Parts: sequence; C-alpha cells; structure tokens
Amino acid sequence: MPGNELVICEFLLGNIKKVKLKHTGEIKTIGAPSSNQSGFTTITRFEEIDMISSEDAKKKADIYINSKGVSLKQTGSSFSYNRLQRANLYKLYSLLGFSDIDKKLLQIDTEVKKFHEGLLDKRNRPWQDFFSEDGFKTLLEFLMMKGSPGKGLSSNPASLILEAPANNISVDNISVYTFDEYFEKYMPKFKIAIRRQWVGQSSKSEHGRASGLVKKPGNAPWVFDNVIGEPSTGWRSDFPSEERKTVYFLMIEKES
Repeated sequence: MPGNELVICEFLLGNIKKVKLKHTGEIKTIGAPSSNQSGFTTITRFEEIDMISSEDAKKKADIYINSKGVSLKQTGSSFSYNRLQRANLYKLYSLLGFSDIDKKLLQIDTEVKKFHEGLLDKRNRPWQDFFSEDGFKTLLEFLMMKGSPGKGLSSNPASLILEAPANNISVDNISVYTFDEYFEKYMPKFKIAIRRQWVGQSSKSEHGRASGLVKKPGNAPWVFDNVIGEPSTGWRSDFPSEERKTVYFLMIEKES
C-alpha cells in the first residue's frame, strides 16, 4: 500500500455521496478488507480509517469502494510489487502457465549475477529482456490484483486501481483504472528493478530480511558470499565480517 493511503481514504470517506469516480460511480460506501477472510468491514467514521492500513501482502484490495476491491497507488514513481524472491519464481511461473521456465529463470539469474559483478550500468532492467508482453502482463496482473507468490490467490482480490497524489487530493487528480487500462497507459514505464541488501548490515530489519532470504535454498542463485556495495547505515559491530553476504531480490517499479 502506498504512503498516501490514509489521505486517500479520508478524502473518499469525506465525500460519500458527493463525488463520482470512473468505474465506481457515486461513492456510497468505503470498506476495510476483513482480516484472514474475504469481504470487508464498512467504515462510516474517520476514527475507523486505521482499520484500512495494512502490510498484509496477501490482500490485493487496499480498500473497497461500493463493494469493489481497489488497489491504491500513488501518482508518479511507485512499486507495483515489492521483494520478489528467487525461491518463489518457479512455483509462480508454473501457476501462471509459463513455458520454458528454466530458461526464463536462467535469464534473470544471469542478469542478477552481471549486476553483482558490476557488468550492468543500471539496476532497473527493461521487462522486455525477460518476458513477452502477454507474459509480463499476466505476471503483473497476478501480483497487483490477484495473489502473492508463496501464498496463492488472495481472499481480497482487487478489480480496480485508484491512483492519487501524495497530498491535496481532489476529484480532479484521482484516476481509477481497470488493470487493462492501467497496463496500457504505463506499459513503457515498468521496469524489473534489481535490489540488494546485506547480511550483517547495521539495520536490524534489513539484516533480518537478508538473513531470512539466505535461509531459503531456492534463493541461492541470488546470494553471494563476497560483499559488493555497502549499506548506507554501515555494518553491525557484533557480526563477523567474514559472514557478511550480498543478497538480491526483485521489485517491479513504475517509473515516473
């Protein structure tokens, strides 16, 4: 969910039966996805908006507008999917019906290795290097609207995407799309973003995430014993330098 989700929700809740949006019509109800099950809880008071804020990756609908699941995105550069792990790709590609899966994985493995070795000048790679248009569209629609790797189909899928700025939200700067409309508009701006973190970096949360990735055997092609780069916050003083590792994952980014 983007950083402006609560601002969006406050605007929508404050404009019940006052404004109309494309694909939803007049705003009549706002809902928060139910925990651990399908459906939603209707919100009627501003004090209830915190129910909407969630980091649950399995929920594809951030909110419900008139009973329709909606994914919220911030205008401009944004991440369409965060932290795609190598360990989940084979199962994900199989679920989506991709052919030549081993070949596709090797392409990505090679690109990650090249980046690690300093052979690429940019960490954001064209999606066309790895997928056909139909294949990338299928992947992105699943990740944005339908489900998550390792967790399967969402009990709270999204049928629409709402895009709005970080602040000063009005009916004039809100856009609502079907996935097909969103993909058609932003197709040239999507990139496969190679990102790294380190086992042993001073950030406790990032060190923990990196360590978690290393523990999964399926992530091994994107784990390197030699340290490339350096975390902006430095290294842990209580962690042996010889045990540091460089760990990679992918993001799908929509550039501005």
